[in-house]
Amino acid sequence: MQKNKSMKKLSIAFIVCGLVFLTSCKLQKEGLVIMTDASYKASVFATNKAGIGSPDGLLWHNGKLYLANEGSDSLEVWSKSDGLKNLADSHLGILSPEDLVIDAEGNIFFTDDDAGGLWEVDKQGAPRLVAGKDKGLISTEGIALAPDGSILVGEGEQHKVFRVTRDGNVSEFLGREFGITKPESMVFDDQGNLYIADNEDNVLYLLDGNRKLHRLIDRRDSFSPETIFYAKGSLYITDSKDGKLYVYNPSEELRTIAAFGGQLKNVQGVTVDDGGNIYLTVQTDLKHNVGSIIEISKENSEIAQR
Repeated sequence: MQKNKSMKKLSIAFIVCGLVFLTSCKLQKEGLVIMTDASYKASVFATNKAGIGSPDGLLWHNGKLYLANEGSDSLEVWSKSDGLKNLADSHLGILSPEDLVIDAEGNIFFTDDDAGGLWEVDKQGAPRLVAGKDKGLISTEGIALAPDGSILVGEGEQHKVFRVTRDGNVSEFLGREFGITKPESMVFDDQGNLYIADNEDNVLYLLDGNRKLHRLIDRRDSFSPETIFYAKGSLYITDSKDGKLYVYNPSEELRTIAAFGGQLKNVQGVTVDDGGNIYLTVQTDLKHNVGSIIEISKENSEIAQR
């Protein structure tokens, strides 16, 4: 995953404000990124040449990038010094790692939409199933660390959100009566509000401290939130159906940062590092384990391909 020459072979067209820096007509084979905010620049961070497969969720934490690698049936971590390392794979029983969180102690928790359950790789590197299908976690999607230390898990088949304790006790947090069809991604803000992305009904929800559920964004024809990530007062949102990256602030309108086409359209996970750089996973061909990671940097410069 280091930024060497092997990672530059993914052909991409970067366009901003109508200016073409590299273009091609073969968008079915090549990638297109249209930057709608000129203060950002886009670059290829990693491709299959670096061994990343076709990841879904990703998370920047303490200088490392953690990947729920759905195409490789594995949980992985990348650092500049050590490169890419496997933390857990199908030998444990995981099938399609979906999303992940890391607590203050360095314990990693992740979901799996095929194997179900809530999984953990603790700070010593020991993997385990915290709670499985026998406790109702049949197809797990979004995940969030609750303020009380428990883990919230979105369940795609039962249309619910469950609360799971560290010792594996499972209870219902949001039932069917809340009307959330597919809690694909979840995140708390710094005020304790819970954002929930439903990419089947195409709604961004907010659950406030009084457990009142608000439909913040409901644009069924042009908005389908895939993954949400909260950083420094802003919510970053990927849309895999429409191939877009948005930023949302409660005091402002939803704003598009970038639009994606060709082999880069299927954007999935999103995270932000300490410097404000945004990382996105792209699943070009999940079946054949083809994907990439795109970095979008907040810089007052023109688009540059690395």
